[in-house]
Parts: sequence; structure tokens; C-alpha cells
Amino acid sequence: MTMNMKFFILAVAATLLAACTQEDEVQNNPVEARITAGVSGPKTRAVDNRWNADHIGVMAVDAPGEFTTMGKKYKNVEYQTASTGTSADFAPTTAGDGIFFEDASREFTFAAYAPYETSHATSLPGNNGKITVNTENQHTVAKQEAIDYIYATGAKGSKGNPVISFTDNTAAGGSDCSFKHKMARLILKVQVSAADGFTEPSVLRFANYKLGGLIHEGTFDVLTGTATATGTVVNDWMLIESTYPTPTTQTVTYKCVSDYDVSTGVMTLTMILLPQTLTDFLNFEISPNDGENQTYSNAGLIKPALEAGYSYTYTITVKKTELTLSGSTIENWNDGGSHSGDAKM
Repeated sequence: MTMNMKFFILAVAATLLAACTQEDEVQNNPVEARITAGVSGPKTRAVDNRWNADHIGVMAVDAPGEFTTMGKKYKNVEYQTASTGTSADFAPTTAGDGIFFEDASREFTFAAYAPYETSHATSLPGNNGKITVNTENQHTVAKQEAIDYIYATGAKGSKGNPVISFTDNTAAGGSDCSFKHKMARLILKVQVSAADGFTEPSVLRFANYKLGGLIHEGTFDVLTGTATATGTVVNDWMLIESTYPTPTTQTVTYKCVSDYDVSTGVMTLTMILLPQTLTDFLNFEISPNDGENQTYSNAGLIKPALEAGYSYTYTITVKKTELTLSGSTIENWNDGGSHSGDAKM
């Protein structure tokens, strides 16, 4: 054998050894998960169906009776995105503290929820995964986003395929693993009838609005993605309360997001609520700011099912003789319907 041939064989051996070493390193080194997520359905968030620089909690879901290292280690890992699109990529809030795959032979299932509730990555948030929810004070979009729980599950990932995709893959023959809305939304659109005694729509701008018959206290379970009403019925929830502490000053207190349209005179009241089956009709009362100190009520027409993921819209007309329900829709936020009616004196 010539000297050149010996050098050639040694060189090939060295190359093969290096390749095997690199392959072993890839096989043995942990691989960090990459997370992408979408929000399904129209208007799934409190604002819309777009991510809004959100933080989510991601967990590895073990099969019943199985306790894997991944399941013990990753119970509430915080990820975030700066994106405002309908789909987004998420990164660990703290670099290096994300999810890592170590077992090259296994595929794992993951679930996620938002908004994120603080806990250690290895511990469930709240009381064993149940987060306390209260919907009584939600007068800003930010406060509504804080109780607008969404949930996704079924996404899979492995060391060989580390992309955890919380997206709808049904078009490609896969599963819908996208985030879905887990609360209910109620929208009341209030207008006045000029034909029935109200010639100035602005009487609604600083009116008093009260809604009775809802449960506001409950929980959201990150293990199941279920929001549950557990409190007692509140009959005096003041959505908007206008008072005059002195003859020349006025104080307005808001408990839900409101929007008064100057051009149409319509007051829109939007609420994020716990899913619940109403035992009776909601009692809706309005006291217009018209100097007459009259209260108009509707106690027999508003009774939505308030199912998780549905949005219910009621259009209510204030008349001198009554409050009328003139149109209603159920939207699939999912879609919960549109309804209308009157408010009587």
C-alpha cells in the first residue's frame, strides 16, 4: 500500500468519525421547542381575532395514568409574542426557560391557554390549575382581555419535529389545535325612539344602566380549558352609573366597556361573562338623562344560554311606554344570536 493511499484512508476514517460524533451530539443534546399559534373563528379575543402582544401558558399533557419527565417539568411555561396578527410565533418570556425535548424516541402532546397566570413552570397556576375569575369590573379593553380566556390543545411535538403548532390543520387532514374562546360575550345596543317620546338621542349618553341576574364569580381550569360560574346571582350590577354629588358636578362609574355613537345615538355595552345557564330572564333597567327621573325596564326578553365561545347581541329600544327588543344575533365567536326588544316604564 502506498503512502498516499494510507493518508487517504486515514482522512476518510477521520471524516466518518467526526460525522458520527456530530450525529451523536445532535441525538443527545436537548432541542428547544418552537411554538406557533393561531386564533380560530371571527372575533375570538376580547378585541378581535388578532394576537395583541399576548403571554400564554404552555403545558405538556401526559396520557391518563402516565407521568413523564416532560409532564412534570412543563406545567405552565410562559411564552410571549410581540405580534398582532391572526397567527404568531411565540418565544419563551425568559430566554433559555422554554420547553426542551430530550427523549429522541417520543412524541408529546401540548395544551396552552391565555391570558397567562403566574406560577413556576413546574407548577400549575391558581388552585391546582383553577384560576379565580370575577367579571364585575371590566370597564376597559385591558380588563376584558384579562378575563377573555382562550384555550388550545392537541398540538404535538418531538425532538425530531420540535414545532408545536397551535393552529387549525384540518385543511391538511390534521386536527384543529387552534385557540378557542372559553368565555361568553353579551352585547347590548340601546337606542331611543323619537316616535315614542325621545327626540334627543343624547339622553342615553349619561343614563344609568343596570343588569340583574348574572353570576360573576367563578374559575377557569387550565387543565380542561373550562370556565365555570360558581358564585351567586348579582341583581344590581350597575353597568353605567351617573351621579351628581353636587349640583354642578357629575360622576360616571363604568363596569363594562361602553361606546356611545354620537351620529346614531346608540349606546353599546359589551361584557365578557362566565358561561352559565340562566334560571330566569335578565332584568335590564335604564334611567335616561332626560330630567324626568324615570326608569325603563325589560325583565322578560333577555335570556341567552351564555355558552362558552358564543357572542349574544340584543338591540333594545327605549320608548316612553316601554323598552322594546327589536333585533338579536348570536355570533359564532362562535355565534350566539341577535335579539331585540323594548324597555318599559
